[in-house]
Amino acid sequence: MAAEPVMVALAAGAVGGLLGVLLGRYTGRRAARHPSSPHPATPAGARPGHGFHEPDVGERLEMALEATGAAVWDADLMAGTCWWSDTFPRMLGFRTRPAMPPDFWERRLHPEDRERVLAHIASHLAGETSAYAYSYRLRHEAGGWVWIAAKGRAFRDETGRAVRYAGIMTDITEARRQEERLRASEERLLKIMEAAPIAVNVTTRDGRWLFCNAQSVRLMGRDRSELMRTPVADLYADPADRDALIARFDREGAFRNAEIRFRRPDGSVVWVLSSWNSIELDGEAALLTWLYDITDRKAAESAMIQAREEAEQALADLREAQESLIQAETMASLGQLVAGVAHEINTPIGIGLTAASHIGEQAQVLRDRFTGNALRRSEFLEFLDGLSESSRLLMANIDRAASLVQSFKQVAVDQSSGDRRVFELGGYIQELLFSLRPRLKRTNLRVAVECDDELTMDSFPGALGQVLTNLVINAVVHAYGDGDRGGDRGIDRDGDRLAGTPVGTIRITAQADGGERVRIDFIDDGAGIAPEHLSKVFDPFFTTKRGQGGSGLGLHIVFNTVTGPLGGSVSVQSWPGQGTRFTIQLPREAPAMQPAVAAEPALG
Repeated sequence: MAAEPVMVALAAGAVGGLLGVLLGRYTGRRAARHPSSPHPATPAGARPGHGFHEPDVGERLEMALEATGAAVWDADLMAGTCWWSDTFPRMLGFRTRPAMPPDFWERRLHPEDRERVLAHIASHLAGETSAYAYSYRLRHEAGGWVWIAAKGRAFRDETGRAVRYAGIMTDITEARRQEERLRASEERLLKIMEAAPIAVNVTTRDGRWLFCNAQSVRLMGRDRSELMRTPVADLYADPADRDALIARFDREGAFRNAEIRFRRPDGSVVWVLSSWNSIELDGEAALLTWLYDITDRKAAESAMIQAREEAEQALADLREAQESLIQAETMASLGQLVAGVAHEINTPIGIGLTAASHIGEQAQVLRDRFTGNALRRSEFLEFLDGLSESSRLLMANIDRAASLVQSFKQVAVDQSSGDRRVFELGGYIQELLFSLRPRLKRTNLRVAVECDDELTMDSFPGALGQVLTNLVINAVVHAYGDGDRGGDRGIDRDGDRLAGTPVGTIRITAQADGGERVRIDFIDDGAGIAPEHLSKVFDPFFTTKRGQGGSGLGLHIVFNTVTGPLGGSVSVQSWPGQGTRFTIQLPREAPAMQPAVAAEPALG
């Protein structure tokens, strides 16, 4: 229901009253503009012929104020009175209209707003402004503050003097709260962007800066004002990169994580992941870019690539050195074989040479006796008997030497070539051990071979010979300490150990393991292998005889050869102080030659 207008008498001369203050400030001041005549409200009568009451202007105003929650005032400066709509006290939290003395409005004005607001009003009444619009706070009856937006104007007489002023007030408290929340939100967002570990930038398409955060400043190595003055294209290490990004942006609309380089004023280059999107800022189309610094990552990648290349080169060098050492080890084995040939063949050749020399000497004696007609029948028959015996010795030892050479030759060919052939396993092991007799004679080790009859293999005898040779040499050096457990006792002048001073026994057993596999056990009763060394025996370059001629490759070659061309497996068991067992399991028919596949050595 619309309330009737209420007139509140204002004491024109009251010292604390607002109008008194304003009129005091206004006295003697001239209007700066032409006066505006007041527009008094005129009641409108009902149209003839209508049986209902049409509201007058005042009632319509009250209805509009009720609907909008606004309040109006009308001050008669000459009479010293002011009219307030009923919505004004309700705006301040009053349920009913309170007494409203002349200083009612002024006493509720916020102290921080008082001087500013009164100055605005005085300026307008003096004619310095054509209208006034300002905001301020009034104290709410509940104790808080209500934000008011006031708009109005003064009405002047023909001399330009203000005689009335009126206006409208709107409660903008909620709008101000929204503004404060928005401002606080913007400040939080700005703080977040400033503290972000990535660079956030807003630029125009032509490279003009609109915004950059603190990380952009750090990333580009410039202060903010300098950066904002620098065209974006000038920051790229390669200006063509920006053109490429623009083209990509036009093509895709947005993109993520393009790797780009920027150059700092000191010449250093910074790598970033650049992501682009389009936004509108203050009504202007713009580019929003995120830059994530990956300089350290790129440096780490570069260092990793370099380290990998160096590691690959080192590995290649190591493999080359290892192959050279393996080749040297193989040649050393062949060298030992040659030494064995020389040692073993020396005896039959020596006997044959002695027999041939004896035949030559006796033939010369016979010639001399025959020339001097002094040859007797008995001497001739004796010469024939000696010739027959010497010839027998000569032929027997030459045959033995030839047999030795053939045996050594076969072993040497097998060890120095990768030829595949069918061979009888027991006989081949015996031939191999025969070639190792010179090495074994110095230790007086006893080697016993047990092999199934007629056990044949279609494999690589040279590779198998290398395996067994390395196992024998490993046992001689490590299990028996090069045969030194007997000290110097029983050693002849040639360095050979005399019979009767055995050092130990090596047993080699070979048997069929099913129809398609062979099992070879190499067993010694030597010193054994320490538990902490057992897992390393097949590792390259591992040896407990470093500095004493050990290369650390013997058992490594065994492992690679067994698991490689021979296509089998090898395992080891050891009991310190009692001995060691190597177990080799091989297919009777070796696989086709192919690059060896890495395998793990087995420990029993």
